[in-house]
Amino acid sequence: MKNWMVLAMAMMATWAIGAEEGTGGAIDPKVDAVLVKVAETLQKAGKFSCRMTLEMRNEMEGMRQEITTTYAIAAERPAKFAMRYVKGLPTFTVVSDGTNLNSLLLMMNRYVTGAAPKNYEELFQAISAMGANMMFVDNLLREDVRASLLEGVNKATHVGRVTLDGRECDHLRFTQEDFNWEMWVTTNDNPVVLRVMTDMSGETMAQGAEMMPGLKAMKMTFVNRFSDWVLDADLPADTFVFRAPEGATRMDSLFGDSADETEPEMDALIGKPAPTFSLELLDGGDATVPAGKLGETVTILDFWATWCGPCRRSLPILAKVAAEFKDKGVVLYAINQQEQADDVRKFLEKEKLTCPVALDADGKVGQAYQVQGIPQTVLIGKDGTVQAVHIGWIPDLEKTLREQIQKLLDGKTLIGEKHD
Repeated sequence: MKNWMVLAMAMMATWAIGAEEGTGGAIDPKVDAVLVKVAETLQKAGKFSCRMTLEMRNEMEGMRQEITTTYAIAAERPAKFAMRYVKGLPTFTVVSDGTNLNSLLLMMNRYVTGAAPKNYEELFQAISAMGANMMFVDNLLREDVRASLLEGVNKATHVGRVTLDGRECDHLRFTQEDFNWEMWVTTNDNPVVLRVMTDMSGETMAQGAEMMPGLKAMKMTFVNRFSDWVLDADLPADTFVFRAPEGATRMDSLFGDSADETEPEMDALIGKPAPTFSLELLDGGDATVPAGKLGETVTILDFWATWCGPCRRSLPILAKVAAEFKDKGVVLYAINQQEQADDVRKFLEKEKLTCPVALDADGKVGQAYQVQGIPQTVLIGKDGTVQAVHIGWIPDLEKTLREQIQKLLDGKTLIGEKHD
C-alpha cells in the first residue's frame, strides 16, 4: 500500500514494545507510582472491555489531515482477545477465541486464520507476524505492564493532575530517542488509561522519509482515546466469535497469496461494471456513477489527498485534460480521501485548481474501488465498465490519458492493455 497511512501504521508498530529489558532513564517516582498502580489494575483483571479511538493527525506544508478509527476491545485471560473495527477508516479486526486466531484486513476484505496462542505474549507475536498492528493496546496486556510502558524511555515526568472527560487524571510525559509521548491515567482506586498522545516527529519520521520522500517535513501525531472501561464483568457470549464478512477471501497471509487462489490483482475491477455511488461535490451538486446516460459519457475518477505529493502533481494534469474533452462527454470527479472540506478548499485555492471535487469522508467509495495507494485514477467507459486503473505517478500521464480517453470516445476498449 502506498499511502502515508500505511507507513504511519508501520511507525505505530514501535509501540509493540516487549518487556525484555528495563529502563535506565530518569523516572519521576510519582510516575512510577502511577504505573505500578495501573499495572496492578490491568494485570489482576481476569477480563475487561473498552473502546479505543485512534486519531492519526498529520500536517505538511500548511495542509492538515485527521483520520479517525474506533475499535471495540475485549480481553479474557489467558489469551482470548478481540479488537474489532467499529467505524472510521477501515483497518484491522483481530479475534482470538482460545482455539483460532483470526486477523481481517478490511481494506482488502481478506483474512487469515491460525492456531490461537496460549498467552498474550505469544498472541502479540502472532498478530505481528500476520501483518496486523496492536497500536499500543498490547502494552496494557503484557505480563509486566509497567516494564512494557517504560521500555526505551529516557525520562518520565509527572506533569500534574487534570480533569479529562470529566475524570481526574495523572498527566505523565515520556521522552524516548525516536519519539515523545504523554499519557493520562485516572486517579481512582482502579486506575485505567484514558488517553495516550504520541508525537512521531524526529528520528522516527526521518527514518520514514527514506521510504517516502518529503515525509521529513511532516508532523505526525497519534492520539489513543480509551473509554467505556469495564473490569471483571461478564462479556457477551459472542465477544470472541469471528465471522468473516460476506465476500472475504481467506489468505495464507494478509499481504500474500490466498490459501485457495492467487492474490487478486490491483486492477481486478477492469472489465466489470463500475461500483455505483453518489457523493456531494464540494461546490454543490453531486458526483455520481454512472455519470450521465450510458453510451454517452466517459468518466474519470481520481482518488487523491492534499498531503499526497504524487496526487498534487497529477491532479492539475487530470483537470487540464478533462477540461479539453468536456464538450465531448468526458466527466472528471476528484474523489478526496477523508479530509476536511476547509483543508481541501484551501488547497484548491492555493493551487488555483478548478475541477469537480467530492469528499469521500468515510472512505467507502475508495474501498469500493479497492483503493490501496493514491493517486488512483480510474477510467470508466461509455458502457459503465471499468476500462483502466492507474496507481501512483505516471511520467507520461498527460499523453496516456489523452490517448485512452480518445479510444473510449471512439467506442474502443482499453481492456487487455497493460496499465501502471
